[in-house]
Amino acid sequence: MKKFGEGGEFGNSTSIVRSYMEYFGFEKRPFFITPDTEFFFLSNSHREALNHLLYGIHEGMGFVLITGEVGTGKTLLSRYFVENADEKLETALILNPRVSEKELLWLILTDLGHIFSKSYRSLTRVGLLELFNRKLLESYGQGKRVAVIIDEAQDLDDRVLEFLRLLSNLETHKDKLMTIVLLGQPELEKKLKNRNLRQLKQRILVRHRLEPLEKDEIGVYIDHRITLAAPRERPYFDGAALNQLYRYSGGIPRLINAAAELALIAAYIDGQHRVEKRHVARAIDTLEGTDRSRERKSWIRRILRF
Repeated sequence: MKKFGEGGEFGNSTSIVRSYMEYFGFEKRPFFITPDTEFFFLSNSHREALNHLLYGIHEGMGFVLITGEVGTGKTLLSRYFVENADEKLETALILNPRVSEKELLWLILTDLGHIFSKSYRSLTRVGLLELFNRKLLESYGQGKRVAVIIDEAQDLDDRVLEFLRLLSNLETHKDKLMTIVLLGQPELEKKLKNRNLRQLKQRILVRHRLEPLEKDEIGVYIDHRITLAAPRERPYFDGAALNQLYRYSGGIPRLINAAAELALIAAYIDGQHRVEKRHVARAIDTLEGTDRSRERKSWIRRILRF
């Protein structure tokens, strides 16, 4: 039995990914860690998060706050929401929040479809604000709502957060012109407790904490992703393997995906379609670098990136 990272075809990350996919007949990698909305799984907590988003936007709330630990699926949730938004909702999704107030306005306008005739650097912040207000009023006149969704919002500078509060003042005599959705790690909640951001905190009336998967959701999650990968020879994780996955991951989807793919590779190396606890244990050992093999850890990093 070959081990992870040993010579031959198993030492080449590209060939082993291709080989295990061919073995099970996968059309796609079921547990690739890059967010893919096709594999979006509606857990109880994700369903609640979507309900909060819809409520906040449809009721014209100024702000919606969604927080969650690293790897719980905030980015995937935001992309899924944007891709499935109805035609009466215009969205701007900002994935890089380390920007100035002026850069943020430019990113939002660009994502909303505005085509600049000249470089935004030649425009003043006031000029960009005028363009933005005009765009919001135009959408409002067409009966459309606007949602600005900012991922990794814990990385926003305090000045930019305060600027967002001021942007939320853009409104008609009876309606908000947009809803600002902040998605971030729990550090964002702590940040909003700062005294200088108390006015912003008071305006956030819709909040949800995105939780990891519950234990009884793990098996459904695994089956969901395997089914979407359309295998010819369907693998399955037995109960002990699922329990081991949950103990290791705590229900965090990103950790589940990393361990599940390596467990599938371990089962493939053993010539099995049944994924057992020992396969998950080998995957965890590899992820955690338990054997302290530099070559093996380098190999696994290539697998997860490929």
